[in-house]
Amino acid sequence: MPEVMTTTGEITSSDRWEHFLIRWGYKRMEHKVKPGIYSLGAPNPMSPVFVTANYKLSFDALRSSIGAGDCYILVLNTFGINVWCAAGKGTFGTDELCLRIEVEELEKLVTHRTVILPQLGASGVSAHEVKKRTGFTAEYGPVRASDIPEYMEAREASPSMRAVTFPLKDRAVLTPIEFSSAFWPMVALSL
Repeated sequence: MPEVMTTTGEITSSDRWEHFLIRWGYKRMEHKVKPGIYSLGAPNPMSPVFVTANYKLSFDALRSSIGAGDCYILVLNTFGINVWCAAGKGTFGTDELCLRIEVEELEKLVTHRTVILPQLGASGVSAHEVKKRTGFTAEYGPVRASDIPEYMEAREASPSMRAVTFPLKDRAVLTPIEFSSAFWPMVALSL
């Protein structure tokens, strides 16, 4: 039987502190989780399998959106890069997904043959190639992890769940990293 790590849907104060550090760029490439398979709740062989990157913020967004649900989370090794960027760089891709399905012996954990990927990972994953190489169907979920509960009810993403938006609230979250990366060059220029 494969090694299954456990996680919860709870974001702790320690997680929030780490999120703060990430947003300010502190040791940014070191905020990652171990690639592999995680159980959330009490999954059974029919429970869904969600796929994400090993970037701490991506992993936490997924697990906290699922909350108290029972599922497996398959974490790909993206070297601490988020799903969208890793898909563009090729680390959230077909080869890594197929490798992780094989290494984690996913076929021994679930009786169905479906993995649910984030929509933003679609550019890196060839669904027909995954099916051909592993027997698993790659299903694309919504863009935002927060839409997963609604998505799972219908098992279909609405047009709004497929839309990529970047509202002011999301832009504001990125302000600290932009400020911190510009701070020292501004100090040097002012001297």
